[in-house]
Amino acid sequence: MVLFEASAMTSSAQAVLCRYRYDPLDRLASSSPVRQEDIQRFYRKNVLATEIQGALRSTVFQHEDRLLAQQRHVDDLVDTTLLATDQQRSVLQLVDNTGVESMAYSVYGHHPAESGLTSLLGFNGERRDPATGHYLLGNGYRAYNPVLMRFNSPDSL
Repeated sequence: MVLFEASAMTSSAQAVLCRYRYDPLDRLASSSPVRQEDIQRFYRKNVLATEIQGALRSTVFQHEDRLLAQQRHVDDLVDTTLLATDQQRSVLQLVDNTGVESMAYSVYGHHPAESGLTSLLGFNGERRDPATGHYLLGNGYRAYNPVLMRFNSPDSL
């Protein structure tokens, strides 16, 4: 397992926000946000399929390259949400038993965190990191910041 830490700079010190662990295939296997339970990630055909954090288990259902739904299990409670997406797999609407929630993104994928986003996946069908707000593309290989509209590191050639 490879360990990586994301940190935030304050005026006088540096604080660790999250620790990331990668499997031998260079996929993000788990993350440990500060003062929260670890998040484990499981993949099917190199695409995020299930995420587990404590008693919460979130599973994404898809057919071929189409996102269909997500299901969240907390203890004995099950919450199923249908996902309405565009051709690029960006989640545009969430439909569940309480109603419909619409979502919008900037051209570069920014979506305000305070908007109540409840989907596991977002812009281009990618998972947004809860600790940093960045998209960890390539199964966690490369971080993209939608606010700065930049990758945090260059691509390896």
